[in-house]
Amino acid sequence: MMVCALWWMCKGSRSFVRYFVRMSAEDRLDDLDRWFERERLERVREDAHELADAERSEVELLDRVAGAVGAAVTVGLVSGRAYEGRVRRVGRDWIELDALHPPRRIIVNAQRIAWLSGPLSRVRPTDERHPRLRIRSAVQGLAETGRRAVLVTVAGDFSGVVARVFADHLELRVVKGSDASTPSRGLTSVPFSSLEALWVV
Repeated sequence: MMVCALWWMCKGSRSFVRYFVRMSAEDRLDDLDRWFERERLERVREDAHELADAERSEVELLDRVAGAVGAAVTVGLVSGRAYEGRVRRVGRDWIELDALHPPRRIIVNAQRIAWLSGPLSRVRPTDERHPRLRIRSAVQGLAETGRRAVLVTVAGDFSGVVARVFADHLELRVVKGSDASTPSRGLTSVPFSSLEALWVV
């Protein structure tokens, strides 16, 4: 009887060992599957991160500003001046703001921007079918109004009427007083590269 019981226990033990080994192998396979899944998810995250980095590397500041049309921003220039207003238009190398205090439309040379704060959460890349205009076009628009303009440059401020617009500079007819129709005191040529901001009064 004892021999039979011992035989049955040994037989049962062998079955248990085989069962244990079999379950351990399944557990190991489950662990391996989970490991592969973790590795796959990690690769997906890394690929998504690399893709996001690659996309951000092609986004320029004006693309983000263009996505914020209508939003209030503050633009700081290299001279230390700062202008606050709502983004109205964005060109290839300039920004037009609707300033509130005092109310006026300011054209800011993007090449002279030192910093910019505001909600730039969206991106609006350049549409090749409708390319953004250069600052020359914005200045030309002011010249066509015939109104007195204020030019802020790295060397100081000028006031007068934009007489002519060339490829890389404008010609300003400096006027006396506040009347743009009064005789000019002379013509001043201002390169766009030195221009920080301008607006009409």
